[in-house]
Amino acid sequence: MSQPILPSEVPTIGQVLALAREALAPEVWAWAAAGAGTEVTLARNAIALNSLALVPRVGRDVSNIDMSSSFAGVSLEIPVMLAPIGALGVYDAGDAAAAGRAAAKLGTSSFCSMFSTVPWKEVAATAPGRHFLQIYVAGDRGWQADVLARVEAAGFAGLCVTMDSPTIGRRDRSIETGFTWSHSPEGTTDLDPSLLDPQRRASFAWSDLEWLTASTDLPVIAKGVMTPEDALAAVDAGARAVYVSNHGGRMVDQGLSTIEALAAVGEVLPNGVDVAVDSGFTNGADVFKALALGAKAVGIGRLQCWGLAAGGEPMLTRTLELLRAEIEGTMANMGCADLAAMSPDMVRWSIPAFPNSD
Repeated sequence: MSQPILPSEVPTIGQVLALAREALAPEVWAWAAAGAGTEVTLARNAIALNSLALVPRVGRDVSNIDMSSSFAGVSLEIPVMLAPIGALGVYDAGDAAAAGRAAAKLGTSSFCSMFSTVPWKEVAATAPGRHFLQIYVAGDRGWQADVLARVEAAGFAGLCVTMDSPTIGRRDRSIETGFTWSHSPEGTTDLDPSLLDPQRRASFAWSDLEWLTASTDLPVIAKGVMTPEDALAAVDAGARAVYVSNHGGRMVDQGLSTIEALAAVGEVLPNGVDVAVDSGFTNGADVFKALALGAKAVGIGRLQCWGLAAGGEPMLTRTLELLRAEIEGTMANMGCADLAAMSPDMVRWSIPAFPNSD
């Protein structure tokens, strides 16, 4: 019997993906890999990122690279965060706690889904004041107040409200496999099914976000924003950070890519309101593109699943280490010693190109 590969022996993110695919049943791989409907949004996320070319500058001192950043008041040693994933426990039993520990080892943050099978307080305890809890507003204001109280007591850094999925997108590829995972409170320790109202998720509006932000001193992040108008509405409602996301292309088919939306959203935000982005980011060069266009941090979702599937928390930690190395190398070769040296003129729309598949 062959010995399992140690994380330290994995040299590239590509190998992490290969190990994850080998470890997972096809239908479980498809659950995270699938996009909504015909998967045009999923494809557009990738095509847009690969249509954005990097334009390096030379003659700059890059002997010391500092990639530190911050988001919603939390300092980050690397500008990558672990995005919220409801079904993370499907890919590793450690669920959001494993992700929290891996993120903390790299000095960054994770977003604990409200559907984590590990108690929220245990996830927060992996690095008090560093991680965020993500919710869909699925209950009345009494439910929301209870969630806020537990978020504050647990030691989370803030609350992330996902606003881009009033209903769950249909993902044809996943439906065809027969594998299902529902956003159900069963199996969690923090959700009481009797208190959940599915209509709340569909009816949640800016006035509800305003009530939520006014009910806590913690920063509230509005996730799923794709337009400048919605970014301003989120700020007016009290959000202290905005998270550009199309849910990894999993909610709306034929949608806009997040890298296309990012700059326009960031331009309208007042000073002190941070912007993050996710959906389709799997390498350091693409992270650089988002940072150059104004993001303070980039969230990784599917790559987080693949890291955990390939070898649990140690392999997810290794995945983040590999991303850090890629970002550092890209920054040096782009002539940027720190994030302040990045600028939008370092990226340019160009001929779409994809890596060799040989």
